Parts: sequence; C-alpha cells; structure tokens
Amino acid sequence: MARVKAFLNSGKLTLALRLLLGALILYAAISKFADIEKYSVYMLYSYQFPWLMPNMAHTRVLGYIAPYLEVLIGLGLITGVLTRLSAAGWGIMTLVYIIVKAQVIFIQGRIIPCGCFPGPLSEMLMTQSIIIDLVTLPICAQIILAKRRKFFTLGSLLPERWQHKLRYIW
Repeated sequence: MARVKAFLNSGKLTLALRLLLGALILYAAISKFADIEKYSVYMLYSYQFPWLMPNMAHTRVLGYIAPYLEVLIGLGLITGVLTRLSAAGWGIMTLVYIIVKAQVIFIQGRIIPCGCFPGPLSEMLMTQSIIIDLVTLPICAQIILAKRRKFFTLGSLLPERWQHKLRYIW
C-alpha cells in the first residue's frame, strides 16, 4: 500500500499525466481554431438547450470563449504554471461537459457528434467522448492532490516566498 501511495504522489507520474492531459486539451482546442464558428459555436447550438436558446448571444459567447479557455488550461498543465488551478478548471469543465452530454443523450434522446476533436476524430459521438471525460477526472484529481507537483514546472523558478503563497493553486 505504501508503494502505491508513493507512486501516486511521485513527481514523474504527475509530470506524465500533466503532459498527457495538457497535450490532449491543446489538441482539442487548437483544432477548433481552424473554424471556431463551425467547431465550437455551432456545436453548442446543436445541443439545443432550452435555457440557452432564448438568448443566442450567450451561446455564441460561450462558443468563442471555450477554445481559448482550453488553450490556457492546456498550457498551464504542460508548463506547470498554476497546475492545480488548471487541473481544477479542467475538472469543472469536464463535469459540465458530462452533464450537458447526459442531458442531450438521456433527456433529448439524441446521439450527435460531440465536436470535441475536430479533424480526424470529428465524428466522435457524445457517448464515446463521455468515456474520455470520465478518464480525465481521476487524472485531474491526481494532479491536484499530488504532493510533488513542482517536478519540471515553471513554478519552481519562483522565489520560495511566492511558492509558499501560491501553494494551493500552483
């Protein structure tokens, strides 16, 4: 049991998960920049949320903001800048995505492409993408809870005083 706990808290595991998750998020976000209107805004419209439909401007704003937020989170995880905050942000976004996808699948009774990965994976259905979401949640938890997060991070370059003040989000 002690070896498992040591492995889960190891800096090398945290680094590998940070890089893997950050690269996945960046791939999804950057591929949307080819046509944000099609791959982000339209996808939100296709979900047909009754509570968003009365004000299409909100849907449009969310569609434009999401890829930029994903880029910031992905870069935060890869560089080690505000790692806990980035992992928590992605965890929250993932929970929202799961709730949204569940509503579309179970309440609306539709299975549509999720729009998560434009390009080679553009036909991935919401039911398939939920599996990715469920896998990323424990990864986020490991990154947030790991004791050795400073392994290859830009945060380790900060003065010790700043590192102590930022310890809950870095």
